[in-house]
Amino acid sequence: MASIRARLVDLALPLLGIKRFFAEPDRLDERIAKLRARRPVRPRAKWHKRFDIREFASRGFPVVTIEPRGGARPGAPHLFYLHGGGYVMDIAAVHWDTVADLCERLGASATVPVYPLAPENKAPEVLAAMHSLYLELAARHGAQNITVMGDSAGGGMSLALAQMLKADGGPMPGSLVLYSPWLDATATAEGQRAIERRDRMLAVSGLEACGAMYSGDLARDDPRVSPLFGDLEGLPPIAIFSGTSDILIVDGRRLAKRLDEPGMPEHVYREYKDMFHVWMLLPVPEAKQARSQTVDFIREQRRAA
Repeated sequence: MASIRARLVDLALPLLGIKRFFAEPDRLDERIAKLRARRPVRPRAKWHKRFDIREFASRGFPVVTIEPRGGARPGAPHLFYLHGGGYVMDIAAVHWDTVADLCERLGASATVPVYPLAPENKAPEVLAAMHSLYLELAARHGAQNITVMGDSAGGGMSLALAQMLKADGGPMPGSLVLYSPWLDATATAEGQRAIERRDRMLAVSGLEACGAMYSGDLARDDPRVSPLFGDLEGLPPIAIFSGTSDILIVDGRRLAKRLDEPGMPEHVYREYKDMFHVWMLLPVPEAKQARSQTVDFIREQRRAA
């Protein structure tokens, strides 16, 4: 059973308006326009006291780096974090808090691209930009030291990026971590609508609309948009975190089932009962547990490498 704090947060989630955002696709353009007018969110002041945080714009979109004071030690873990938000919403404060917390626990540095959003930008160009940035980081930090990770849409993009690297023979990261990953942009999976009534953040109609905005000319079952349908063999070890009150648990379960097949990469699947979408980013005890398991997974993969 979920903790008392988690149950209270779950009850409060509708106040954030995220469910309404995704449940009314006919108003999505209007709401995205309002989001674009907002001031960008960046790491809180407390993290600037603990890390060296820099922002670069030379790639045409912001890229934020987070490093321990005095610089990261040679061979330290490096997190390449891709934020969620249906490919249409900008990075939020909880993303920065999560990345900084993981860096603190791991003694790691991180790169967080504030990547171009849909509908203005489509999957092929966004993935190409992330691919280019990743290759630069692999050359700088060593691919084996990098964990590519993300939540929701960012989790899907993380898996798609790894598949691209596999296809072109690029240097593979040491591990992947997927938080409540969105892996099937068709939003047609059996069982999602049955869960939707208790999901206080997401709606199937919103996934369909956002998937169409991001995919552009690609079919929505193209692995670049729906990496669940892509090649999984030869990928690095993968950790998947899903909650039973999240319609995207259907994606997490299907990925874990495919990874159970012979010849697939090592994986860990963590399913949390009664937990909502991206709970691991929010101020609940279960988030601390999930992050601790993330830290353990990354350390274990580095020891095994």
